[in-house]
Formats: sequence, structure tokens, C-alpha cells
Amino acid sequence: MLYKAIQKSNREIVLSLSPGPAHIDRAWQYCRYANMWRITDDFWDNWELLKNMFWRCELWQDHVKEGCFPDCDMLPLGKVGKGFETGERDCLFTREEQKTMMTLWCMFRSPLMIGAELTKMDDFTLSLLTNKELLVLLSEDFRGEQLRRSDGEADWKNTSTKTGMITAALFNLSDTDREICLNMEELSGREPDKDSYEFTELWSGEVLHSGKEALTVVVPAHGTKVFSVR
Repeated sequence: MLYKAIQKSNREIVLSLSPGPAHIDRAWQYCRYANMWRITDDFWDNWELLKNMFWRCELWQDHVKEGCFPDCDMLPLGKVGKGFETGERDCLFTREEQKTMMTLWCMFRSPLMIGAELTKMDDFTLSLLTNKELLVLLSEDFRGEQLRRSDGEADWKNTSTKTGMITAALFNLSDTDREICLNMEELSGREPDKDSYEFTELWSGEVLHSGKEALTVVVPAHGTKVFSVR
């Protein structure tokens, strides 16, 4: 009904649905009639909800395409809760968890929305929302894909179909610091054609180098390391 009304309006209108956790067996219907649809219940700044989002993104990753965007819900960053029973408060996520959330949303290419009080935004929150190297992954020529996931970690790659640029994100889902190994053949999808690779971490700017086999890094608890690979 809404889709047909939009077609008759002769205007460009984005149809964003909030069905709670959308049903994957109806993905074809969402893709045909809507532009965005929420894949979760209300998402708040709770670690278990964020950890569960990795499963949801894995489920929906193949349905992210031009004009169709599964929605991970709003980013609970900065000053949140105004208008709710709890009242306005600071985001309960740790800084590492906030980077994990922002990184996953961009790797998956979820719509980005924030409902916080913008006039009270601190510098750290602003830095999360304005990381240009990470935000470029939302461009139409990029595709996100989960490489593997366990209870303790999840690894994603995002590839540009235009330039071949690869971005890799290592997520530590455990409660302690964790050493995570990134296999270069798995990342590129073929036998590595270079003897060495340069990795630039998109949050810190740190530059690392590896051979053609693997890169191993220590990722903080509930945190992430996300690299552009050259």
C-alpha cells in the first residue's frame, strides 16, 4: 500500500520500515517494496545486543544492495534517553564498544542514524561519526562480507567493486584482550600476489606490515581493529 502510494506521488521518497526484527524469509518483499527495514528490536547501548547484531548482519549481508538497506537501528551514542523513563544519560557503551558498533554498521553498510542531543556531543563521539576513511565503506561500490564468526571473535571484509580496495575488520567479542590472525588468502579470495602488505588502522592511524601469509594483532576486549589493506 505504501509503495503504491509513493509511486503515485511522483516524488522521490525513502520508505523506511520498522517491523521489529524483519523476517529473513520475507527479504524479497522488503527489497521489492521498501528502501530500509529494521532487522532488530529496539537497539540500545547493551553489549549483549551489540554482540547479537553480528549474527543479524551475517543473516542479512547478501541483501544489502542499491536502494535496499537492512537497518541495524539507531546509533545510541552521546547523550541518549531523553524522553524515556530513564531520562537523558551518557551512552553506556565503553569507547571500545562504541568503535565496534560504528565499525560493524559501516562494514555491513547499515543506514546511519543518531538520536542523541547533538548540541551536547563530545569530541570522542564526534570523531566516531566523522571518520571519513570508515564512512567511505557506505558508498555504493562497496560490499561487506563476514569471513567467520565464533563466540569469541568475528572477522569482516569490505571490498570496492570499482577499485578492488579491501578493508578488513577484526572484532573481539570476548571479555579479555584477544590475539586474532588474519589470513591473507582468505582476505583476498585468491593466492596472494604480493610478498608484503601494508595495513593502516582506521581508528588510530597505526601502520603495520605483514608477509603474504597472515597478520596477527591483539584486539582489546569488546573492541575492534579495522584496516585498509594495500
